[in-house]
Amino acid sequence: MEKISTNAINAISVRFAPSPTGNLHIGGIRTALFNYLFALKNGGRFVLRIDDTDRTRSKKEYEEAIVEDLKWFDLKWDEFYRQSERISIYEKYLDILIENGLVYECYCKEDEILKSKEIAVNSKKPYIYNGKCLNISQSEKEKLKAIFKEKGIYPSIRLNIAEILRRNYDYAAVEFDDAVHGRLSFNPKLFGDFILKTEKNRFTYNFASIIDDYDLNITHVIRGEDHLSNTPKQILILKALEKKPPVFAHISLLYGKDGKIMSKRDAASNIKYYLEEGYLPKAILNYLAITGNTFTVYDTRNGNRHAFEKEIFHDVYGMAELLDIQKAKSSSAIFNEDKLKFINEKHLAVLSAEELKNILTEKFRAAQAIEKLEAEYGKDLSLKIIGFLKNEFKTVSEILKELEIFFDGFTINLNGIKYDDELRRSLLNNLLNLNDFDENSIKNVIKETASQNKKAVKECYEALRLFITGRLDGPSILKITGFLGKGKIIKRLFL
Repeated sequence: MEKISTNAINAISVRFAPSPTGNLHIGGIRTALFNYLFALKNGGRFVLRIDDTDRTRSKKEYEEAIVEDLKWFDLKWDEFYRQSERISIYEKYLDILIENGLVYECYCKEDEILKSKEIAVNSKKPYIYNGKCLNISQSEKEKLKAIFKEKGIYPSIRLNIAEILRRNYDYAAVEFDDAVHGRLSFNPKLFGDFILKTEKNRFTYNFASIIDDYDLNITHVIRGEDHLSNTPKQILILKALEKKPPVFAHISLLYGKDGKIMSKRDAASNIKYYLEEGYLPKAILNYLAITGNTFTVYDTRNGNRHAFEKEIFHDVYGMAELLDIQKAKSSSAIFNEDKLKFINEKHLAVLSAEELKNILTEKFRAAQAIEKLEAEYGKDLSLKIIGFLKNEFKTVSEILKELEIFFDGFTINLNGIKYDDELRRSLLNNLLNLNDFDENSIKNVIKETASQNKKAVKECYEALRLFITGRLDGPSILKITGFLGKGKIIKRLFL
């Protein structure tokens, strides 16, 4: 399958539009992935759009972090936009609505609206704006406008839903075919005349987002099902502008094991958490693609169509080939870190030592550790050590932690741990006399030491591990001893 071409003009266009009001969370990466795969499958265009119209909460450092996170996952975009740089575009479309008499100025203050919403919540009723400002006189408007100007605020701009419905022959319902949920219908009279531009002269999410989608030729909007309530409002805006809406696909949300939606505030939702825990980017994408039956794939080769049981995808092209967005079920997806770890282990297993070395350097900020390893052991032996460790552990963090024992200056702290000092001295003396320092010779020394000290062979292995690594368990101590070499081993046995 060919990669996305940034030069080609494609019919299919999707976008990922995060808000830089916090760090990108794991659910956001899942949404970005589905959009990316859809573009990849259809030879389409993948747009990254930073939705930063919320000037108060949006921060440059969050935008930079979002960009870096997407790069960490190698999710490459064809075009990049910021909403804050597209204000003139929104003004243009708002002017069309003003000229056509489909919006009106609202002089209700923000605190008044919040109070009305609070009353509605306490009454267990949905908040619907009462249309108070729809029919005020021109003289009253001028008076209120002067008061607002003095306070440095602006009248809000609201969509006149009743007028839109009237011009569309009493348009009874906003209906659309969602690619995941099927045919959906909403009563537009229950929305109230919602705001397009606030008293702080800021365009709202619903207006800026759908204007961008139309203006940037986005054909498919793939996003979380928490946006379902926004969709009919956005369709109404396009209806007022006499524009055709994109295809919508609202995928299931990602839930934690506590049953709550994973959000920016959760530590386990933060991408940094998975970097620090040592999960491979490709393994995370693989897991996100199949979580909660949201990635039901089919094998269509040889004209057959049947469920494809494969869960391990080693690249995005395999995922994209079998993606069927209509099968991104609306049932909630429960995030299971044990399953992620299993998939991560499978991805580690197929990497060559050279590939893992590059990943450790480029993705996990371990360049210094790799340089140190190569300085002490040389490139060839370093790759053998990395190759050995990758088959022993499930995550990169576990590998990097174990890598520490191979360095000169590794500190062994046996405080509080009982050990047999006589056995230590016996191991030291027997290894000192060893000429050929290979696995078989070391194995014979351990047997000899066990016999001399009337100890079980297993006990001697455990003691050697403790004196060399400071740990009571881990991968093959014979392998580790062979890699470390006689000099390091003798030095550590001296304590």
